[in-house]
Amino acid sequence: MSYKHFSILERAELYALRVTAQLSMSAIGARMNRSKSTISRELKRNTDERYKIYLPDTAQEKMKGRREKSKGRFRKIENTTIEEIKERLEQHHSPEQIAGRMKQEGKASASYETIYMMIYGNHQEMGIYKQYLRQKQKKRRRKGVKQKRGGIPNRVGIENRPKIAEMKTEIGHWESDTVIGRNHSGIVVTHVDKASKYLVAGLAENKTMEEINRVTIKLFEEVKPAYRKTMTFDNGREFCGHEKLSGSLDLDCFFANPYHSWERGLNEHTNGLIREFYPKNTDFKTVKEEDFQKVVNLINHRPRKSLDYRTPYEVFSGSSEIVALQI
Repeated sequence: MSYKHFSILERAELYALRVTAQLSMSAIGARMNRSKSTISRELKRNTDERYKIYLPDTAQEKMKGRREKSKGRFRKIENTTIEEIKERLEQHHSPEQIAGRMKQEGKASASYETIYMMIYGNHQEMGIYKQYLRQKQKKRRRKGVKQKRGGIPNRVGIENRPKIAEMKTEIGHWESDTVIGRNHSGIVVTHVDKASKYLVAGLAENKTMEEINRVTIKLFEEVKPAYRKTMTFDNGREFCGHEKLSGSLDLDCFFANPYHSWERGLNEHTNGLIREFYPKNTDFKTVKEEDFQKVVNLINHRPRKSLDYRTPYEVFSGSSEIVALQI
């Protein structure tokens, strides 16, 4: 059953069924065509605290008070700004991308966390825009400030990475990540060169440090040493073996800041390209390595607007000159 707010008439009916007739919440839900949990939530949120009883008028006033309070939270955001945010959501831009892009364009906006709050709080009927979010969760799970996945021994932050890596003018600076299969069944290890957008990826048996290193070292056997300069990871425990990886491949390893996915934006985007072929419900243990490499090959030979419609393979292989272009 889809959720809709209780009307004053429904609240009166609920009062009669619960307080007067003293029916169970399951019985009330059946009569009112509502779920048991919905009835329970309504009673819990709107019962009069003083008299410890559910009263229709009191429930209605409590609901209105919450709604007004919710509206007040976003009163400083202009309606024109909200309309533009809605338009960009319809283009499948994430709240984070919207906030960052509008700031770059010098336009009034809201923080990405505020945009999420407006969507999940249904501010100005924005609840319908959950369908455009990549992770369509029922509730907003706010990003914490603490790294819950455990510390990385001898971790070196991205702020120490050579500035030339961000300029995207030389090959050899890689962004690295993993793609997880259905029910954590099978793993894909991905490395993308920032300058050429060239993808190096392979299948792994599991997400252990040893397995991720094994696959990565094997993949980079085909990459000439001159194209091994830096690697940048997220803060997953599977990258705890970065020091061994650094020694084996003779490159420097760095880590993005926790919850700053845009610092590895190219890798996040490339993982999305892989998802075009292998959706989120894919069990990667059923995928053959040779078939997966055909997909990697297709991605590397796809013309990219960011490369002036050259392919990552052409730029990486040296058959096309590198210029500094953005993703």
